[in-house]
Amino acid sequence: MLFSDERKEFVHNFKTWLKFRIFVVLLLFFAAFMVVFIRAFQLQVVEREKLKTLASRQYLKEVTLIPKRGTIYDRNMKELAVSTDAVSVYAVPSHIENPKEVIKTLAPIVAMDKRELKQKITKDRPFVWIKRKVSREEAERLKGLKLEGIAVLTENKRFYPNLQLASHVVGFSGLDSNGLEGVELKFDDYLKGAAKRFIDERDAHGEAIIINNNIDREAASRGMDVVLTIDKTIQYITEKELEKAVDSTRAKGGMAIVMNPNTGEILAMADSPSFNPNIFWKYRPHFWRNSMVADAFEPGSTFKTFLISAAFEEGIAKPSDTFFCENGAYKVADRTIREAHDGRFGWLSINDIIKHSSNIGSAKIGEKIGKEKFYRYMKEFGFGSKTDIDMPGEATGNVLHPKKWSRVSVDTMSYGQGVSVTGIQIITAFSAIANNGYLMKPIVVKKIIDRDGAVVREFNPEVKRRVISEETAKKVADILKEVTKDGGTGTKAQVEGFEIAGKTGTAQKPNLSTGGYSEGKYISSFIGFVPADNPRVAIFVLLDEPRGEFYGGQIAAPVFREIAAQTLPYLGVYIKGREGIAPPPPSVSASYEAHDIDEYNTDADVINDYAGEDAYIMPDLRGKTIRHVLKITREIPLEIKVTGSGKAFFQRPVSGAKVAPGSVCEVRFQ
Repeated sequence: MLFSDERKEFVHNFKTWLKFRIFVVLLLFFAAFMVVFIRAFQLQVVEREKLKTLASRQYLKEVTLIPKRGTIYDRNMKELAVSTDAVSVYAVPSHIENPKEVIKTLAPIVAMDKRELKQKITKDRPFVWIKRKVSREEAERLKGLKLEGIAVLTENKRFYPNLQLASHVVGFSGLDSNGLEGVELKFDDYLKGAAKRFIDERDAHGEAIIINNNIDREAASRGMDVVLTIDKTIQYITEKELEKAVDSTRAKGGMAIVMNPNTGEILAMADSPSFNPNIFWKYRPHFWRNSMVADAFEPGSTFKTFLISAAFEEGIAKPSDTFFCENGAYKVADRTIREAHDGRFGWLSINDIIKHSSNIGSAKIGEKIGKEKFYRYMKEFGFGSKTDIDMPGEATGNVLHPKKWSRVSVDTMSYGQGVSVTGIQIITAFSAIANNGYLMKPIVVKKIIDRDGAVVREFNPEVKRRVISEETAKKVADILKEVTKDGGTGTKAQVEGFEIAGKTGTAQKPNLSTGGYSEGKYISSFIGFVPADNPRVAIFVLLDEPRGEFYGGQIAAPVFREIAAQTLPYLGVYIKGREGIAPPPPSVSASYEAHDIDEYNTDADVINDYAGEDAYIMPDLRGKTIRHVLKITREIPLEIKVTGSGKAFFQRPVSGAKVAPGSVCEVRFQ
């Protein structure tokens, strides 16, 4: 009986223990389930968006395609700026297992300091640029290179085939295809087009499933093309003659502008010293500055043109009126006004005052006009205000309100002292004399066209206002003709067979540090239009701080003459009786050699019939455009030396020759 009771107790205890164990196990399972449930809830609900984003980063990558920038053309559709494909190198640091090996192999290929490369590839970032838009030689050496975490990407690269030509007008764009100066900056929204974004899928190793080069790059809408009013040939003539004058006079710099006075179109705009936009980073920023638009200066005697325009328009004086010029010294308040060239004049007519550029005679004309009327005409001609030319960074110059004038201001301003103007202001105002009194808005861009050639926006000639009557304009033009005739200050501007209307200018430079004027520092200029009775071009030339001879009639007028003498026959304007026998226009690229551009030109000789196993057969490039030639030769690859514009008519090596990769190929366009 006792045994039976013990057995029952044992069974009872066992059942109780078993139930406890089952309960504990169930409790543990429940606890585990709750942990899993809570974690799943946290992952699926609470942190859903965060984890979804992290997952997307692992297998999806957003690829932004930058479209090709539009082409910039001159008025005759000759290319001034084009876009070509270029290779850029990037790294995915998390995929680099052996940084030392990558640095050792990659640094000499991309010509990069090892410490800089190490900093890039060890960054805690998913994507790092190693080097953007490498040279053709570097791109060739990267071919077949297999380094973990290092890859290449095809981008667009801006190329300026004419090198320095019109660089201050065209400007340049940066690595990210954004315009930084000139037309490239002003019309950036049109030129750059619209970027296109793609989602690029990655596999378990982080490799792209959709290869970048297989994506339709045209899906990113190409930028629009910009057609300028600039004429490439006239631009070359202007730059060539300006550079010669700057060199011969040892001037600090210079500028020259050629305008069609009847339309306001800028045919050429040259600035010296110049720069090469293909390697703009090698120049200091002040070299990029378009001084014709952005810099103001005292105009000197060229300003007398607008003085007599005001006098004639107001009926205050007529060309035959005479003024006593005080025999070379005229005291006004606390100032003594003297003549240039140590001139000593007595009585002079207005015609002779301008012909001999008398400061005293001009001061007396200004006194007769009065400061209020003179100020009004200065403003009417556009001085002290922007011309609204389609270029960035335009300055206003400075014309003080009469309330701020001193007792001698009207006298000194009459011969261009105490007022500051820009190059584009003075050529625009002077062109109003040539255009029967109508002031035109200056324009550099002619039209914008899309990829199909349709005109998106057009910039037509625009009359801003009439500043003087046609009768006054003719009177002023007649007086300006005398300046370039025997006895005038501008005889060196004469062009055989043509009558010139122009005005010389020589201004002492203000000393901005101490006040007053700098001793021995001058701005020498000449401005005129030709033919005088039926103007086709207006030309302004300025030389900054020439050494030695400094009078505008001596050093700036000859530049005008050379530009006009070459431009007129190019435009079909001939000496009467000599129609059709003008010499051909000069080669645009004759003086622009790429000796300072390692990336586009080398001194290596071209090797014909190269015997190496890696030889390429030279294609026939004749008849093709610059863009087409660059595309073909990039695939070989070759270093291209471009001369001229238009279509290729000469190549070296000849088609069919065997050439080594990286050889120099000279291609001439016409």
